[in-house]
Amino acid sequence: MSTPAIPAVKLTRPVVHGEALWFAAYEFGWGYRAFELPAGLAQRELGALDASEHQLTLAFELGRQRIAGAIAPMNSEYEGKRISLKTGDLRS
Repeated sequence: MSTPAIPAVKLTRPVVHGEALWFAAYEFGWGYRAFELPAGLAQRELGALDASEHQLTLAFELGRQRIAGAIAPMNSEYEGKRISLKTGDLRS
């Protein structure tokens, strides 16, 4: 049985912005990209109990590898705009 590969994507520490987390991701070959994780998505998919800064940040940190794995295949043309993650992005 093989161990799943750890994504090469590196995530910055998130910043709470309104009802969302903003963060950047970096991967060799495509550089930095800006992302948004809506609070509702963090609650539904990552287990945040509410939209408080503490819960959103905790859910992000606990789901860091899952988020990186979801972002890794997003290698399409980047136009310099923040990419908002959607429900299907975090589902395995």
